[in-house]
Amino acid sequence: MPKDTKFNKAWLQRTDDEGNQVCQWLKQGTTDTTFQCVLCKTGDRECANQGWSAIYQHMKTKNHVEKIKALKNNLKFVTQSPKSQPLSTNDILETSSLRLDDVRKSPMLNFDQQITKAETLWALNVARRGFSYNSCDSIGDIFRSMFPDSKIAEQFNMQSKKISYVISHGIGPYFHRDLIKQLKRCEKFVLCIDEQTNVQNKKQLDLLVKFWSYDEGLVVTRYYKSILLGHAQANVLQDAIIN
Repeated sequence: MPKDTKFNKAWLQRTDDEGNQVCQWLKQGTTDTTFQCVLCKTGDRECANQGWSAIYQHMKTKNHVEKIKALKNNLKFVTQSPKSQPLSTNDILETSSLRLDDVRKSPMLNFDQQITKAETLWALNVARRGFSYNSCDSIGDIFRSMFPDSKIAEQFNMQSKKISYVISHGIGPYFHRDLIKQLKRCEKFVLCIDEQTNVQNKKQLDLLVKFWSYDEGLVVTRYYKSILLGHAQANVLQDAIIN
């Protein structure tokens, strides 16, 4: 076979030995002669020498077969939190787990950036654990008592108003953009709605999406946004969802 076989988009119409469409995971790489598997998160794999055979060999690997089974059978699910839990924090932040390995690999930061990093990590922890914002009013004093030799603890300042702002206007938009990127990779998703009266006695419509996450290799349910409604007639709900 010639050593310049290019990725053929017609391959995306093929199926594997189990009848699964390969377009669910196969895409062209960064060059004309490479391919990538989004399920296995591979980099570029060469198909110049073997053409389709290179792709076929990959789809027979143990790791790929297991991921296909998970995709086909939907064995794992991440469900939304109970209604009593604040969807706008817990569900958003489950979108991306904080990994200490990634933190350790971060570049060198100046002093102000180190303070910002510490405050951001604490905000993530508050949202993940469901701590009340008011419980953070004295956390800076506690850290300074625990770590009297720390210059970062000395400057740490995360009271209730600030932590609310950091979560909603700082890190919240990042996870929202990440969710949009994941949805654009999916051919289909399920829109879930939950309309109820909140603690302020206002009608609130919560929108969630259920989809296959290629990053996590399972079906997930993620909070999208909340809409405050004056009234909750059917036509009002319809307009809010479509908009």
